[in-house]
Amino acid sequence: MKIAIHQPNYIPWIGFFDKLDQVDKFVLLDTAYHSTSGFLNRNKIKTPQGEFMLTVPLKNKNIPINEIQIANNSNWQISQWKTIEANYKKCPYWSDYGDGFEQIYRNKWEKIATLNIALIEHIKLLLNITTELFLESDFQIDFGNKNARNVNITSYLDGNVYLSGTGAQVYNNRSEFEAQQIQLVYQNFKHPVYPQRWGDFQPNLSIIDMLFNCGPETIHIIRKNRL
Repeated sequence: MKIAIHQPNYIPWIGFFDKLDQVDKFVLLDTAYHSTSGFLNRNKIKTPQGEFMLTVPLKNKNIPINEIQIANNSNWQISQWKTIEANYKKCPYWSDYGDGFEQIYRNKWEKIATLNIALIEHIKLLLNITTELFLESDFQIDFGNKNARNVNITSYLDGNVYLSGTGAQVYNNRSEFEAQQIQLVYQNFKHPVYPQRWGDFQPNLSIIDMLFNCGPETIHIIRKNRL
């Protein structure tokens, strides 16, 4: 049983879904605290002028993710949707996916976690990924912090393999995983190069860039590039 754990990022990048696709169960850390250096409320798309950061305005940030409210005192949803539409409506698969995303952006969202989870679940469905998705808050258990948290969640879900991103090497403690008979492995993600509009290829964008450009082939390209 392979487990992965990640914060519920905003329209996540391709590597997020590569990890999601490789495991049996995937836990969204919606009770973690927001990191200002992360991608909880922002992500990049490609425009004729280069990459552009879409950002969801937030109210208080120094609280658990599932309590963070969106600052809805502006028309950010309409503005962001118009930006996405303007930059992707001429892509090959806009007509396949545009309406589904528009419905999400037309809803009024009070909390960033709720919005992000809706987007993640929608993209998961488009990619035909069958991995079980869980919210940490649903367990109603204090799993601890950092390495202990990942070990305890994996153990709770009867996992014997934990798939970690390479960025977590700084705090992963292999011996704690081994003590619970859990194998610690790292995601060896190779970013795929795929057709894009407007000049040189730009990596590390939100997966919506790949979806609108590659359509149903998106997940096959990701798997083909997996190391």
